[in-house]
Amino acid sequence: MIVKNINLKNFRNYENEKIEFSPSVNVIYGKNAQGKTNILEGIYLFSMGKSNRTYHDEELIKFGENEANLKMDFIGGKREISAEIIIKKNNKKRVFINEIPVKKNSDLVGKFNVCYFGPECMNIIKSGPSARRKNLDILISQLRKNYFSYLSEYKKAIESKTALLKNEIVDKITLDILNDKLISLCFEIIKYRFLYIKKIEEIAKKIQLEISKEKENIEIKYSSNFGIIEEFDDEKIKQKIKEKFESNYKKEVFLKEIFIGCHRDDIEYFINGKNVKTFGSSGQQKTVALVQKIAEVYLIYEEIGEYPVLLLDDIMSELDEERQSYIISKIKDMQIIITCTDAEKFKNLDAKEIKIQEGRAL
Repeated sequence: MIVKNINLKNFRNYENEKIEFSPSVNVIYGKNAQGKTNILEGIYLFSMGKSNRTYHDEELIKFGENEANLKMDFIGGKREISAEIIIKKNNKKRVFINEIPVKKNSDLVGKFNVCYFGPECMNIIKSGPSARRKNLDILISQLRKNYFSYLSEYKKAIESKTALLKNEIVDKITLDILNDKLISLCFEIIKYRFLYIKKIEEIAKKIQLEISKEKENIEIKYSSNFGIIEEFDDEKIKQKIKEKFESNYKKEVFLKEIFIGCHRDDIEYFINGKNVKTFGSSGQQKTVALVQKIAEVYLIYEEIGEYPVLLLDDIMSELDEERQSYIISKIKDMQIIITCTDAEKFKNLDAKEIKIQEGRAL
């Protein structure tokens, strides 16, 4: 995957700016609060159809304007593609690929793959389960279109069930229908998560051993709401899910709250048998987050035969020199777009430098 250029019009602090990229390393630099991260956000939009920084599209529109327009030319699947996103206040976002309207996000996801790594990603390990689930879900969604659809259906079913349980009298027939749907969706979502955690773990083990000089062995486990899953057996997992829904049925109706579902699952990381979140040092937690993101890059390459565009948002300031050198050595074969305040540290990369000042590329 290669981004050729992006045009940002009334997007965040950009009035109308077109930025050209090198197919290798690009360093976007400038003082803080100039709009460097906004460029990465704009690129990310073309991957998932939504921002990695906000749930509210209207926040993306430049203050005082009614509409934002983004255009991006990129290479994906060895084809040149032009894409456009139009965001209007009080209106649904519109997306076009080669001037053809994209009716839903699932039709966009997978056409352009990115791997985003920013300072907040350092908290993947020590933050709550939702951050780890979200990170994994974004990865799988880019690789498996039907998984993105399962997540969308699951979210709608959970919202419907939540509303139903709030009623003074719960319609048992409707609840049974929703539970049957959730059981089916939980099975599909868990199946994909388990599969991809195993794939990530296989790659991460090699990287962790390299970065720790053969001292640390990493394990990644899926901690399910439905019990421990060591091996995936279709019938056993389906039975576990069904039994858990049945055992919580009366409790959920009585307390009018959902207690079971894969939206409560977690991913756990272990170094030499010890839980990294609980017992790992700050340095180990950062290293495991780094290993996770590098593993994602290589997994995408294994799956589709192309590296994703790697977006590094001021991440080098979070790493010591040894880890900085390591990450650069592992990602030199793909397009990288880096933001930073000082471009000097990347002089040895023969990078294209793009200075940003007050929403302008100089």
